Amino acid sequence: MIIGYGNELRGEDCFGVEVIRKLQFLTPKDIKLISAFCLTPELILEMLDADEIIFVDACYDEENHYALACSILKNGSNLSHHIQPQILMALMRDVYEKKVDYSIYSMLTCNFEMIEDTQKYYKCIDKVTSFLIV
Repeated sequence: MIIGYGNELRGEDCFGVEVIRKLQFLTPKDIKLISAFCLTPELILEMLDADEIIFVDACYDEENHYALACSILKNGSNLSHHIQPQILMALMRDVYEKKVDYSIYSMLTCNFEMIEDTQKYYKCIDKVTSFLIV
């Protein structure tokens, strides 16, 4: 299962959603793709059938714009507009007694207002998409 999430109205925050859009034409039918505005506890019901879960998102970073990273550790408050993937996985483990391997793929960005460099942005989408379909 691959879950891409982000706000389509906030420029580069849409990265995860864009990756899912592209994967829809490239992945086998047995891989479930989910596009979401944000992560919510209700997604756990969809996640219960998965053997492995990959989360795709944009992650704020002022210094490494358009770098790609895996398993970013987010510091700071849990108060946010969405739940972090680690929280969903812990809820699935604790409430439903199901443990699933997961990965997080992020494009680092410092601009959630617009797509600053369209060519670099879509190159990141292409790289992550190519990696995920292998």
